[in-house]
Amino acid sequence: MKKLTLLLLLVPILSFGQKIEIDYIINNDNSVSFNYKKNIAGSYLVILEFSNLSNTRAQKKVSKILKNNSGSFLKLKPINEENGISFQYQTMYFKGNINSKVNEDYPYILPFNKGEKITPRDLYSLENRYLNEEIPKGWKSYSFTFNEPKEVKAIRKGIVIEIKDIYTPNYSTEVSYYSEQNSISIEHIDGTVATYKGFDKNTIQLKEGEMVYPQTTLGQLVKYDNRDMYRLYLTLYSYTTKDNISLFRLNSADDYEIAYLTPKFFIRNSLEVLNDNNEYLVDFDEKTQFKEMRKREIKKFKINK
Repeated sequence: MKKLTLLLLLVPILSFGQKIEIDYIINNDNSVSFNYKKNIAGSYLVILEFSNLSNTRAQKKVSKILKNNSGSFLKLKPINEENGISFQYQTMYFKGNINSKVNEDYPYILPFNKGEKITPRDLYSLENRYLNEEIPKGWKSYSFTFNEPKEVKAIRKGIVIEIKDIYTPNYSTEVSYYSEQNSISIEHIDGTVATYKGFDKNTIQLKEGEMVYPQTTLGQLVKYDNRDMYRLYLTLYSYTTKDNISLFRLNSADDYEIAYLTPKFFIRNSLEVLNDNNEYLVDFDEKTQFKEMRKREIKKFKINK
């Protein structure tokens, strides 16, 4: 069997506006309330930039991370309440909770059933290996290979922000890597995102916008090619501005990037970074599993278990 040590860069950084709406109302006191509706899962940075702004002391550029489906964005107050506020504005939208405070010591749970033995492999970046591009910031990605299908579990509580469930592998050949694989991306409370690749078509029983918890079943691995081999790809990352620029200076998707993470997993009652080609036993305790869950979530989780 060929040794697999490669992975394609997972997530393009895109600007989104078509599924986020910003509108405003003029109140009786001549103040102006801006509100938003977000019809897409996950966090988005919205920058609202004013021009021809008068009769208010508001800043000309305002940024906000939108997490909820709707809410208040901004309120402009007039200097002279007898007159209205004059303004024009434009908006920019960026995917992700950019420059969020990442918990680098969060205790992740391995993405399989308790008691399973797993052997992670470190992957290299295709862009760096074959296109001579720079290694992506903080690059780290894993694969887990088995000789039978396995259920994949969530490693942390989060919101499902993207599902791809349309691909069927070509079983007639032996391949090193498929770029077109069924996948799930989950955003965590600290803005980090975990992407899981390698699911069998139609085994993902989740929806975008749905909350998952550690050990929630995500789907089942698919046979990889003409070998009896099943493989999960797991990558964690966050979004950061390039060169430490402020959010106010973002003008396009070229101004920010993906920063990959090296997660720490619960291993033998301690936190460990996974070593390449070492064998591990999937294990966890309730304190770790329920760490970010509310009491009612824990109760519901136990009932549905």
